[in-house]
Amino acid sequence: MDQSGVLLWVKAEPFIVGALQVPPPSKFSLHYLRKISTYVRTRATEGAYPRLYWSTWRHIACGKLQLAKDLAWLYFEIFDSLAVKTPEERLEWSEILSNCTSEEEVEKQRNQLSVDTLQFLLFLYVQQLNKVSLRTSLIGEEWPSPRNRSQSPDLTEKSSCHNKNWNDYSHQAFVCDHLSDLLELLLDPEQLTASSHSAHSSLVSREAVVALSFLIEGTVSRARKIYPLHELALWPPLHAQSGFSKISKTFSFYKLEAWLRACLTGNPFGTSACLKSGKKLAWAHQATVSELIY
Repeated sequence: MDQSGVLLWVKAEPFIVGALQVPPPSKFSLHYLRKISTYVRTRATEGAYPRLYWSTWRHIACGKLQLAKDLAWLYFEIFDSLAVKTPEERLEWSEILSNCTSEEEVEKQRNQLSVDTLQFLLFLYVQQLNKVSLRTSLIGEEWPSPRNRSQSPDLTEKSSCHNKNWNDYSHQAFVCDHLSDLLELLLDPEQLTASSHSAHSSLVSREAVVALSFLIEGTVSRARKIYPLHELALWPPLHAQSGFSKISKTFSFYKLEAWLRACLTGNPFGTSACLKSGKKLAWAHQATVSELIY
Protein backbone atom coordinates (compact mmCIF):
# COMPACT_ATOMS: atom_id res chain seq x y z
CA MET A 1 0.00 0.00 0.00
CA ASP A 2 1.08 3.54 -0.70
CA GLN A 3 0.60 5.62 2.45
CA SER A 4 -0.21 8.80 0.51
CA GLY A 5 -3.81 9.62 -0.24
CA VAL A 6 -5.72 7.59 2.33
CA LEU A 7 -9.45 7.70 1.62
CA LEU A 8 -12.08 6.54 4.09
CA TRP A 9 -15.82 6.42 3.59
CA VAL A 10 -18.94 5.31 5.42
CA LYS A 11 -20.28 1.93 4.37
CA ALA A 12 -23.81 1.94 2.99
CA GLU A 13 -25.09 -1.43 4.26
CA PRO A 14 -25.42 -0.54 7.97
CA PHE A 15 -27.70 2.34 7.00
CA ILE A 16 -29.61 0.90 4.03
CA VAL A 17 -30.25 -2.48 5.66
CA GLY A 18 -29.54 -1.84 9.32
CA ALA A 19 -31.33 1.40 10.17
CA LEU A 20 -35.06 0.89 10.62
CA GLN A 21 -37.03 3.59 8.84
CA VAL A 22 -38.87 4.57 12.01
CA PRO A 23 -37.87 6.74 14.97
CA PRO A 24 -35.76 4.65 17.39
CA PRO A 25 -36.85 3.80 20.93
CA SER A 26 -36.10 6.66 23.32
CA LYS A 27 -33.74 4.44 25.31
CA PHE A 28 -31.42 3.99 22.33
CA SER A 29 -29.94 7.36 23.28
CA LEU A 30 -26.22 7.70 23.94
CA HIS A 31 -26.88 7.88 27.70
CA TYR A 32 -28.44 4.41 27.82
CA LEU A 33 -26.07 2.88 25.28
CA ARG A 34 -23.14 3.98 27.44
CA LYS A 35 -24.76 2.20 30.37
CA ILE A 36 -25.13 -0.93 28.24
CA SER A 37 -21.49 -0.64 27.16
CA THR A 38 -20.40 -0.66 30.81
CA TYR A 39 -22.88 -3.36 31.81
CA VAL A 40 -21.84 -5.90 29.16
CA ARG A 41 -18.18 -5.61 30.12
CA THR A 42 -19.05 -6.57 33.69
CA ARG A 43 -20.96 -9.61 32.38
CA ALA A 44 -18.23 -11.00 30.14
CA THR A 45 -18.63 -14.49 31.60
CA GLU A 46 -22.40 -14.41 31.13
CA GLY A 47 -22.57 -14.17 27.35
CA ALA A 48 -22.36 -10.39 27.08
CA TYR A 49 -18.82 -9.53 25.94
CA PRO A 50 -17.05 -9.73 23.50
CA ARG A 51 -19.94 -11.71 21.99
CA LEU A 52 -23.48 -10.79 22.96
CA TYR A 53 -25.87 -13.74 23.09
CA TRP A 54 -29.57 -13.41 22.38
CA SER A 55 -30.54 -14.41 25.93
CA THR A 56 -28.40 -11.60 27.37
CA TRP A 57 -29.67 -9.02 24.88
CA ARG A 58 -33.25 -10.10 25.63
CA HIS A 59 -32.60 -9.48 29.32
CA ILE A 60 -31.11 -6.04 28.62
CA ALA A 61 -33.72 -5.00 26.05
CA CYS A 62 -36.82 -6.25 27.85
CA GLY A 63 -35.72 -5.84 31.45
CA LYS A 64 -33.74 -2.60 31.32
CA LEU A 65 -34.81 -0.80 28.14
CA GLN A 66 -38.46 -1.88 28.41
CA LEU A 67 -38.66 -3.07 24.80
CA ALA A 68 -41.15 -5.67 23.65
CA LYS A 69 -39.55 -9.05 23.10
CA ASP A 70 -40.49 -9.11 19.40
CA LEU A 71 -38.89 -5.69 18.87
CA ALA A 72 -35.76 -6.78 20.72
CA TRP A 73 -35.51 -9.81 18.45
CA LEU A 74 -36.10 -7.67 15.35
CA TYR A 75 -33.04 -5.53 16.09
CA PHE A 76 -30.96 -8.59 16.93
CA GLU A 77 -32.05 -10.42 13.78
CA ILE A 78 -31.44 -7.44 11.48
CA PHE A 79 -27.94 -6.98 12.84
CA ASP A 80 -27.24 -10.70 12.48
CA SER A 81 -28.33 -10.44 8.83
CA LEU A 82 -25.46 -7.98 8.25
CA ALA A 83 -22.88 -10.52 9.41
CA VAL A 84 -20.86 -12.36 6.78
CA LYS A 85 -22.38 -15.82 6.43
CA THR A 86 -22.62 -18.28 3.58
CA PRO A 87 -25.99 -18.97 1.93
CA GLU A 88 -25.72 -22.52 3.24
CA GLU A 89 -25.40 -21.27 6.82
CA ARG A 90 -28.44 -19.03 6.48
CA LEU A 91 -30.46 -21.81 4.86
CA GLU A 92 -29.51 -24.18 7.66
CA TRP A 93 -30.65 -21.65 10.27
CA SER A 94 -33.98 -21.14 8.48
CA GLU A 95 -34.54 -24.89 8.36
CA ILE A 96 -33.76 -25.25 12.06
CA LEU A 97 -36.36 -22.62 12.96
CA SER A 98 -38.95 -24.07 10.59
CA ASN A 99 -38.62 -27.44 12.31
CA CYS A 100 -39.38 -25.98 15.74
CA THR A 101 -42.82 -26.96 16.99
CA SER A 102 -43.12 -24.59 19.94
CA GLU A 103 -42.05 -21.16 21.14
CA GLU A 104 -39.80 -22.84 23.69
CA GLU A 105 -37.91 -24.66 20.94
CA VAL A 106 -37.53 -21.43 18.97
CA GLU A 107 -36.09 -19.67 22.02
CA LYS A 108 -33.72 -22.55 22.66
CA GLN A 109 -32.32 -22.17 19.15
CA ARG A 110 -32.17 -18.38 19.36
CA ASN A 111 -30.22 -18.63 22.61
CA GLN A 112 -27.35 -20.15 20.65
CA LEU A 113 -26.98 -17.04 18.49
CA SER A 114 -24.42 -14.37 19.33
CA VAL A 115 -23.20 -11.16 17.70
CA ASP A 116 -20.18 -8.91 18.09
CA THR A 117 -20.99 -6.76 21.13
CA LEU A 118 -19.20 -3.54 20.15
CA GLN A 119 -20.51 -3.63 16.60
CA PHE A 120 -24.02 -4.22 17.92
CA LEU A 121 -23.71 -1.09 20.08
CA LEU A 122 -22.76 0.88 16.96
CA PHE A 123 -25.72 -0.65 15.15
CA LEU A 124 -28.07 0.49 17.92
CA TYR A 125 -26.62 4.00 17.78
CA VAL A 126 -27.09 4.11 13.99
CA GLN A 127 -30.84 3.85 14.62
CA GLN A 128 -30.62 7.55 15.54
CA LEU A 129 -30.44 8.24 11.79
CA ASN A 130 -34.22 8.41 11.64
CA LYS A 131 -34.75 10.14 14.95
CA VAL A 132 -37.31 12.92 14.61
CA SER A 133 -36.10 16.13 16.19
CA LEU A 134 -38.82 18.57 17.22
CA ARG A 135 -36.46 21.49 16.69
CA THR A 136 -35.49 20.55 13.14
CA SER A 137 -39.02 19.49 12.25
CA LEU A 138 -40.23 22.99 13.12
CA ILE A 139 -37.95 24.45 10.46
CA GLY A 140 -39.03 21.91 7.88
CA GLU A 141 -36.03 19.59 7.64
CA GLU A 142 -37.56 16.31 8.77
CA TRP A 143 -41.33 16.43 8.51
CA PRO A 144 -42.92 16.65 5.05
CA SER A 145 -43.49 20.23 4.02
CA PRO A 146 -43.75 22.12 0.72
CA ARG A 147 -40.32 23.67 1.08
CA ASN A 148 -38.40 20.44 1.70
CA ARG A 149 -39.94 18.59 -1.22
CA SER A 150 -37.72 18.53 -4.24
CA GLN A 151 -39.07 20.43 -7.22
CA SER A 152 -36.52 18.79 -9.50
CA PRO A 153 -36.95 15.39 -11.14
CA ASP A 154 -33.31 14.67 -10.35
CA LEU A 155 -33.05 11.46 -8.31
CA THR A 156 -30.18 12.73 -6.22
CA GLU A 157 -32.22 15.60 -4.85
CA LYS A 158 -35.22 13.37 -4.20
CA SER A 159 -33.17 10.86 -2.25
CA SER A 160 -31.57 13.55 -0.14
CA CYS A 161 -34.96 14.89 0.87
CA HIS A 162 -37.06 11.80 1.37
CA ASN A 163 -34.97 8.82 2.43
CA LYS A 164 -31.94 9.11 4.67
CA ASN A 165 -31.38 5.36 4.53
CA TRP A 166 -30.54 5.48 0.82
CA ASN A 167 -28.74 8.81 0.82
CA ASP A 168 -25.00 8.24 1.29
CA TYR A 169 -24.49 11.94 2.01
CA SER A 170 -26.73 11.49 5.05
CA HIS A 171 -24.65 8.49 6.11
CA GLN A 172 -21.43 10.49 5.92
CA ALA A 173 -22.95 13.49 7.70
CA PHE A 174 -24.32 11.27 10.47
CA VAL A 175 -20.94 9.65 11.17
CA CYS A 176 -19.05 12.95 11.01
CA ASP A 177 -21.55 14.70 13.29
CA HIS A 178 -21.51 11.86 15.83
CA LEU A 179 -17.94 10.59 15.47
CA SER A 180 -16.92 11.58 19.00
CA ASP A 181 -19.96 9.82 20.45
CA LEU A 182 -19.31 6.69 18.38
CA LEU A 183 -15.71 6.52 19.58
CA GLU A 184 -16.68 7.19 23.20
CA LEU A 185 -19.25 4.42 23.01
CA LEU A 186 -16.43 1.98 22.20
CA LEU A 187 -14.11 3.13 24.98
CA ASP A 188 -13.41 0.95 27.98
CA PRO A 189 -15.16 2.46 31.04
CA GLU A 190 -11.86 3.39 32.72
CA GLN A 191 -11.01 5.61 29.74
CA LEU A 192 -14.03 7.84 30.40
CA THR A 193 -14.26 10.78 32.78
CA ALA A 194 -16.77 10.97 35.61
CA SER A 195 -19.17 12.65 33.19
CA SER A 196 -18.81 9.71 30.75
CA HIS A 197 -16.79 11.64 28.19
CA SER A 198 -13.36 11.08 26.72
CA ALA A 199 -10.28 12.86 28.03
CA HIS A 200 -7.27 14.08 26.07
CA SER A 201 -5.37 11.05 27.35
CA SER A 202 -8.09 8.50 26.54
CA LEU A 203 -6.93 5.40 24.68
CA VAL A 204 -8.97 3.43 22.15
CA SER A 205 -8.47 -0.32 22.11
CA ARG A 206 -7.56 -2.25 19.01
CA GLU A 207 -10.83 -4.18 19.36
CA ALA A 208 -12.77 -0.91 19.28
CA VAL A 209 -11.21 0.12 15.96
CA VAL A 210 -11.93 -3.33 14.55
CA ALA A 211 -15.56 -2.80 15.59
CA LEU A 212 -15.60 0.61 13.89
CA SER A 213 -14.83 -1.21 10.63
CA PHE A 214 -18.53 -2.12 10.76
CA LEU A 215 -19.19 1.47 9.65
CA ILE A 216 -16.03 2.61 7.85
CA GLU A 217 -13.79 1.22 5.13
CA GLY A 218 -11.34 2.76 2.70
CA THR A 219 -8.38 2.55 0.39
CA VAL A 220 -5.13 4.30 -0.48
CA SER A 221 -4.06 5.92 -3.71
CA ARG A 222 -3.05 3.57 -6.51
CA ALA A 223 -4.39 0.58 -4.57
CA ARG A 224 -7.16 -1.26 -6.39
CA LYS A 225 -8.48 -2.80 -3.20
CA ILE A 226 -10.87 -1.88 -0.40
CA TYR A 227 -9.62 -2.34 3.16
CA PRO A 228 -11.55 -2.42 6.44
CA LEU A 229 -10.75 0.56 8.64
CA HIS A 230 -8.68 -1.35 11.18
CA GLU A 231 -6.29 -2.70 8.55
CA LEU A 232 -5.50 0.83 7.41
CA ALA A 233 -5.28 2.19 10.96
CA LEU A 234 -2.90 -0.62 11.97
CA TRP A 235 -0.70 -0.33 8.87
CA PRO A 236 2.77 0.66 10.23
CA PRO A 237 3.38 3.68 7.92
CA LEU A 238 0.12 5.21 9.20
CA HIS A 239 0.71 4.73 12.93
CA ALA A 240 1.77 8.35 13.42
CA GLN A 241 -1.41 9.64 11.78
CA SER A 242 -3.86 7.13 13.27
CA GLY A 243 -2.32 7.43 16.73
CA PHE A 244 -1.48 3.76 17.22
CA SER A 245 1.16 2.89 19.81
CA LYS A 246 3.14 -0.31 19.44
CA ILE A 247 3.93 -0.19 23.15
CA SER A 248 0.39 0.04 24.55
CA LYS A 249 -1.28 -1.57 21.51
CA THR A 250 -3.89 1.18 21.66
CA PHE A 251 -4.82 4.34 19.75
CA SER A 252 -4.75 7.90 21.01
CA PHE A 253 -8.39 9.03 21.05
CA TYR A 254 -7.78 12.55 19.79
CA LYS A 255 -5.26 11.49 17.10
CA LEU A 256 -7.53 8.74 15.84
CA GLU A 257 -10.52 11.06 15.68
CA ALA A 258 -8.51 13.75 13.87
CA TRP A 259 -7.20 11.20 11.36
CA LEU A 260 -10.69 9.86 10.68
CA ARG A 261 -12.10 13.34 10.12
CA ALA A 262 -9.24 14.27 7.80
CA CYS A 263 -9.65 11.14 5.65
CA LEU A 264 -13.43 10.70 5.55
CA THR A 265 -14.91 11.42 2.14
CA GLY A 266 -17.97 10.47 0.13
CA ASN A 267 -18.62 6.81 -0.62
CA PRO A 268 -17.32 6.29 -4.19
CA PHE A 269 -19.71 3.35 -4.58
CA GLY A 270 -22.73 5.05 -3.05
CA THR A 271 -26.00 5.88 -4.77
CA SER A 272 -25.18 9.57 -5.09
CA ALA A 273 -21.77 8.91 -6.64
CA CYS A 274 -23.29 6.47 -9.13
CA LEU A 275 -26.01 8.94 -10.11
CA LYS A 276 -23.50 11.75 -10.48
CA SER A 277 -21.15 9.73 -12.68
CA GLY A 278 -23.95 8.13 -14.68
CA LYS A 279 -25.81 9.40 -17.71
CA LYS A 280 -29.54 9.73 -18.18
CA LEU A 281 -30.96 7.45 -20.83
CA ALA A 282 -32.75 8.97 -23.80
CA TRP A 283 -35.94 7.03 -23.11
CA ALA A 284 -36.15 8.62 -19.67
CA HIS A 285 -36.38 12.06 -21.27
CA GLN A 286 -38.92 10.78 -23.80
CA ALA A 287 -41.09 9.40 -21.02
CA THR A 288 -41.09 12.79 -19.33
CA VAL A 289 -42.11 14.50 -22.57
CA SER A 290 -44.92 12.00 -23.21
CA GLU A 291 -46.25 12.58 -19.71
CA LEU A 292 -46.40 16.29 -20.42
CA ILE A 293 -48.25 15.72 -23.71
CA TYR A 294 -50.89 13.47 -22.22
